[in-house]
Amino acid sequence: MTFDLQVLPIFVVITAALALIPFAVMGDPRYNHYHPRKNPHLPYFRPTPHNVTFIKGQEAILQCAVENRGTKTVVWRKKTQANPLTIGSTRFVGDKRFKIVHLEHSLTWNLHIEDVRANDSGTYECQVVAKRRKIRQNIELYVDDSAEAIKPKIAINGTLFMEKGQTLRLVCNATGSGYPPDAIDWFKDGSKIKSNGRVTLTSDVSLAESTISSILSVRRGILTDAGTYVCRTSDLQVTSARVNILNTDTNNEKRESSGVTSTGSGTYQVQRSEQDPGSFTQPLCVNSLLLTLIVTLHLLKYRIIS
Repeated sequence: MTFDLQVLPIFVVITAALALIPFAVMGDPRYNHYHPRKNPHLPYFRPTPHNVTFIKGQEAILQCAVENRGTKTVVWRKKTQANPLTIGSTRFVGDKRFKIVHLEHSLTWNLHIEDVRANDSGTYECQVVAKRRKIRQNIELYVDDSAEAIKPKIAINGTLFMEKGQTLRLVCNATGSGYPPDAIDWFKDGSKIKSNGRVTLTSDVSLAESTISSILSVRRGILTDAGTYVCRTSDLQVTSARVNILNTDTNNEKRESSGVTSTGSGTYQVQRSEQDPGSFTQPLCVNSLLLTLIVTLHLLKYRIIS
C-alpha cells in the first residue's frame, strides 16, 4: 500500500480535529450532563439578590427560587450555625421571627426575618437536598442599626359625606417597612371593587418614601354607593372608612299647624297668631270689673238721696 506524502499533513489535521470534537461538545451547555436543559429533573437556582441590606427593625427577606425542585426539600440555614433554620415550610428553631413564605406551585422559598437585629447579619444558605448531592446558594445579609426602621402605616382620606350625584373620591396611603407595598386592593361591604364605567382605580408608588397611594373614584354617586370601604395592601395592612350619601331630592313639608319651630340653639319657641284671643283675656276682665263698680256706686248714691 502506497501513501502520498503530500496528503499526510491534511490527514493528520483532520484526525486531530475529529479527536477534539467530544471535548468541545462537553463544554457546550447544550450537551452538559449537569445543565438543566439537558437534565430537566436536576434542580437549579433562578437568579436572586446575593447581597441584601435592611435597617434594624424591618422585616428582612432573603430570596431563593428553585427550578425543577420536584419532591426535593428546600432547607435554610445560617452558615455559622450547625442546625437549620427551616426545613421545607417548617420552622426548625424556636425564634418565631423566622418563617418561610412559599405559595403553592411557586418557585420561591423566601426566608423572612421579622424585626431584624444587628446580630442577624451574616451568610445564609439556601440548599436543595438531593440524593446524590446538595446544591447551595449563599445570601449575605447586612443589618444597618444606625437608623430606625420606618413603621408600616395605612390611612384613608377623602369624601365621607356627599350628596347623590356627586363624585366619591377616596385616597388610601400606605407606607411599607423599607420598601412600598406591591399593590392595594379596594373592597366595599366585603366585595372587591373593580374598574368599570363609573369606577376608576389609579395608583402611584414612591420608592424614596416607601409609600404607595391608590385613588378610588366613583362618578355620579347613587344611594347604594354608601357603605364601608376597605383598603388592603399586599402586605396585609388594612383600614376602612364609612361613606354616607344624602338624598337631597326629598322635599320636607312644613308643619305649620303645630306652631312649633326649631332654632339653631336646639330650643323651641312657640309663635302665636296676631288674632289669638287669649292675648285679650286679661284687659277685658279688668274693664268689666271697673264698669260693674261704677254702676253699683251710682245705684247706692241714688238710694241715699231718695
